[in-house]
Amino acid sequence: MMNLSLFWKFLILCSLTNCAKSVSQDPGCVVEFQSDEYKNKSFYLASHFGKYQTLLDSVIADSEGKLIFKNKKKYVSGIYMLLNNSREIEFEFLMDDEQQFKIEPNTKTPSKTKIYNSQENVDFRDFTLFLKSKRSQIELIQESIKNTDNQQEKFDFQKSIKLVEEEIEKYKQNYRLSHANTLALLFKLTQPIEDFSSLKNQKLATKKDSLLFLKDNYFKGLDFSDSRLLRNPFFEQKLSTYFDVFVPKTVDSITEEITRILDEANTKDSDTFKYMSLYFMDLYITPKQMGHDRVFLNLYETYFKNQPYEWLPLAQKELFNSKARLLENNQIGSKAKELFMNSIDNTPLYLYDLSADYVILVFWDPTCGHCQTEIPRINRLHQNDWKNFNHSIYAVNINTDVKTEWEKFISTHDLNSWNHVSPAKVVRGNYTQEDVDYQTLYNIEQTPVFYLLNKDKIIIGKDIDPQEFSKLMK
Repeated sequence: MMNLSLFWKFLILCSLTNCAKSVSQDPGCVVEFQSDEYKNKSFYLASHFGKYQTLLDSVIADSEGKLIFKNKKKYVSGIYMLLNNSREIEFEFLMDDEQQFKIEPNTKTPSKTKIYNSQENVDFRDFTLFLKSKRSQIELIQESIKNTDNQQEKFDFQKSIKLVEEEIEKYKQNYRLSHANTLALLFKLTQPIEDFSSLKNQKLATKKDSLLFLKDNYFKGLDFSDSRLLRNPFFEQKLSTYFDVFVPKTVDSITEEITRILDEANTKDSDTFKYMSLYFMDLYITPKQMGHDRVFLNLYETYFKNQPYEWLPLAQKELFNSKARLLENNQIGSKAKELFMNSIDNTPLYLYDLSADYVILVFWDPTCGHCQTEIPRINRLHQNDWKNFNHSIYAVNINTDVKTEWEKFISTHDLNSWNHVSPAKVVRGNYTQEDVDYQTLYNIEQTPVFYLLNKDKIIIGKDIDPQEFSKLMK
């Protein structure tokens, strides 16, 4: 599995160097906090970056509990946090165009929190208090539901909850209509799908038409190149929900939607493009659904293969290139590459020598602990679940130094009906060693690895539990 954690850290660091807006004569950022509880304590200024939190600055409050964060240029607008020395959130606030303001938090009575020179943070505080009160209402109603067995009462209580939720959404909708600031953007990002119901055209009579309408309006008003999208915790979830709900689970559909979004985000020095391109690459390099690694390859070909990207470290480029090479020859629907192997008695036996309707291709190592568990299980499938299918097993022992252990394992576990082979030292025909590099051709980074081929040696199954192969055999 590919680990991108180090690169995420690199990307965040790079973004922070450009975190401030490049505006001529920019008054910069001066944010002051004051509280008796803060006296002589250390604090951090932090922001969101997608699902991550990033530290931007640190200060020590004075003896009066005053602390000031200063920056020569403005920060990108979004949700920011005051963290204590334990990196716990003390206070959340907004950065918008006006970044010279003062906040006097009151943790015991949040309504008494004082905010100077930032109307947006006043609005943010008021909404937070409003939301807290409404959630308390919902919790009380939910408790009432638990305490009654009367179905009519349960129904009425659920109706009451819905009314409160509608009140919350109406509050957010009214704010969005009258404001174009960062808080309005946050409200848009947290807008539920159901909220679009009020926009439906009455002519959309079918469920399919309504779904398409919702899909077309889901990101309405959002600019994917807007770097503010990353400075909040909601955007990634909204992105994920869109693909879960509206996008068909086919390689072509997924690729088309991702490409549309990335193309919109791909402006000069766009942090959203950098983040989202890596987000999708990370998501589909080890996909949940068989065959969806094709999406990774499509994105690689379109956005990474021939791009210089100065923001992408050389090691990361090489990692993408390497992974693409490992995937390009073993895609679902492609013809399996020939394997030049010798049988256990040292006679040539190649993959294309087998003529069964189905070939289960196995890469394993007799000394591998996981293989020692999985290979006998595969044999049980072979003898039971697959017995009605004309199939053969072509088992490649990748460890050529353990012939004794290999032979013993075959005998002990009754694997004599399998075709057992290991890599041949001499390649016949008009082939190069690169042509028969099975580790690259079949993405062998660990063992065991399983493929299902049809009679024409077309790959029809991989990256799933071999028990699922039965569903693919007809």
